[in-house]
Amino acid sequence: MTTNIRWPAIAAALAVVSTLTIDRAAAQPKFLPDDPAWVEPDTEDASAMAPLEMSLFVDLAYSIVAGRRMPDRARALNVNTIDEVPDSSWFTNRAGRMPLTAVDIARGPDTTSGPARGPWTVTSSKSDGVTPGFTIRDGAGLRWFLKFDPPGHRGMTTGTEVVVTKLMWALGYNVPENHIAYLRREQLVVGDGATFTPPGGRRRALRIGDVDRLLERTDREVDGSYRVVASRALDGRPIGRIRFHGTRPDDPNDVVPHEDRRELRAYGVFAAWLNHVDAKAINSLDTLVTENGRSVVRHNLLDFGSTLGSGGVAPADYWAGTQYLVEPSEILRRIAGFGLSIPAWRTAAFYESPSIGRLPLDNTTFDPERWRPRVPNLAFLRARADDKFWAARRLALLTTDLLRAAVGSGDFRDPGAEEFLVRALAERRDAIVRRYLTALNPIVDPVLDEDGLSFRNAAVDADVARAPEAYHIVWSAFDNATGASAVLGETVARSARVKAPADLPHAPGTFIKIELSAIGGTHASWASPVHTYFRRGPAGWALVGFERMPGQP
Repeated sequence: MTTNIRWPAIAAALAVVSTLTIDRAAAQPKFLPDDPAWVEPDTEDASAMAPLEMSLFVDLAYSIVAGRRMPDRARALNVNTIDEVPDSSWFTNRAGRMPLTAVDIARGPDTTSGPARGPWTVTSSKSDGVTPGFTIRDGAGLRWFLKFDPPGHRGMTTGTEVVVTKLMWALGYNVPENHIAYLRREQLVVGDGATFTPPGGRRRALRIGDVDRLLERTDREVDGSYRVVASRALDGRPIGRIRFHGTRPDDPNDVVPHEDRRELRAYGVFAAWLNHVDAKAINSLDTLVTENGRSVVRHNLLDFGSTLGSGGVAPADYWAGTQYLVEPSEILRRIAGFGLSIPAWRTAAFYESPSIGRLPLDNTTFDPERWRPRVPNLAFLRARADDKFWAARRLALLTTDLLRAAVGSGDFRDPGAEEFLVRALAERRDAIVRRYLTALNPIVDPVLDEDGLSFRNAAVDADVARAPEAYHIVWSAFDNATGASAVLGETVARSARVKAPADLPHAPGTFIKIELSAIGGTHASWASPVHTYFRRGPAGWALVGFERMPGQP
């Protein structure tokens, strides 16, 4: 069995679903000529879609209730035949597929240097009673959303938003273009038709006095200006939010249940790394864009103000990331202990700074398996060990120098706090890598050529495990039409490079299956082999299949 997605032209929804079927028909070959696919195309026009705003309350209630049951964990349905996530309207391979530099990280998704100088025309404002903000058009006519730091916490919300945006971009997600900018009160001009809804009141025309009252609730620079994070409006027409379960019925290209998309499952690992406790539907946006002459949906993640040490309007809560908002087991435990049960966060030491907020002082013992967002996320709960391994490999590629470049883009102007934030990110990254790269057989990147087979050990490369005593390799001829294999020989290798059997077939179109496992490793799971498949072509052997958890649907 295999759980690979094929991406032929989609004629009908039924045809698409059939390409995603786990049990392949006996007459269908295991690998198709174009495997592995690296692009998941949107082949259908989605111009008929209409905006659909979900109820925040309904989404939260459903997530809390549904998140209480343990879901069945099947293999992600959108991986290609070599167990990777293709580029799509959800995700673009960056870390791992291209060499990222500090300059790349600091730039991220940016295409401009921020809002153009001159007057900024306010077209609307928001005040949910907590976080004031404005929508403006700059001198070039571009639309931006402005958010501020809370009083006494210069840089905490704005800097955190920019830093996390750059990191999420590097990891492959669609995110807005965010910039640190500074404005003076006299730059703001109330535009014709601008509206405002005061707390508990009705929407009405925005007045200049409303602007002044909102600014009074924000942090102010010594020179009288205001520091903001300016988020450029996303391309396309907003049509709703990302649900982390099911599919959207009116999107003809949305055929994989969202909880079964690997990039959304892995988002849970990245959210744990960044302490993104607010990872829910409201902090996302689907937009309808035009690509190659058709309308398709682009799925975006946004609003990272409540991450790392920031709680958005105040430093992160001491308990942030340790439990759900509604935690019946914790309530029962406290009742059973007559209130004497003390959660670990109450006795932990924290680093606190006005510029970056509040984070645990020691992150070396961070356990991603125990981390919790505020509300259960069904995609996070569906994540399997191979999804988390995939996420950890990408995190391992973000070196401390790259993390420092991302933190620098936040312009906190607090060297001590910035250095702590870099260290905390590195420690949490390393804890995740240790946890997930050692949990499964960590063999990666197999290559078969005329000299033999080579591969790498991701856990050893990341310096989170010792190399095993040896590797066990089973060589088999593979029949792509029937799925049958015949053993050609076995090899024990002391290194990650081994010669192939002398009688290895070389005829064009030949398939070879190779099983690789560890001997004498410190992790028992490494003894379970990964399965790799190679096809012989005009240029030599090409990897067409990789299964990290073979036999597990």
